[in-house]
Amino acid sequence: MAASSQSSVEPSFNEVKDYICNACEDQNIAETSADFYCKQCERFYCGNCIHLHGKLFAKHTSIGRVDIDKWPVSKKVVDFLQTCDVHKEHKIDQFCDLHKQLCCPQCVSDQHRYVLFSC
Repeated sequence: MAASSQSSVEPSFNEVKDYICNACEDQNIAETSADFYCKQCERFYCGNCIHLHGKLFAKHTSIGRVDIDKWPVSKKVVDFLQTCDVHKEHKIDQFCDLHKQLCCPQCVSDQHRYVLFSC
């Protein structure tokens, strides 16, 4: 009997796709994972969109996921990392020296208001 290939990992609202195809995003197509990055355009492309890009911009060099270390950090990942875990509507912008903790303005107000901060 064949084993099921279904994932046992439940989808999460905190899940962030690392790189999204900018061309699909521009067309309001569901978030499609990017497989290529064009340094000249500074944009990410999925497998379908990279073909049209290659035809329109033949001299551009695309970088595949094999060389993902040459890609810049995506805006979605940066935004995710800068968002407060407790107050999702706030960005982390301070560090509490006493608690050795990154804080958003609401954290400062709620828990760290009498502590010196460094930027």
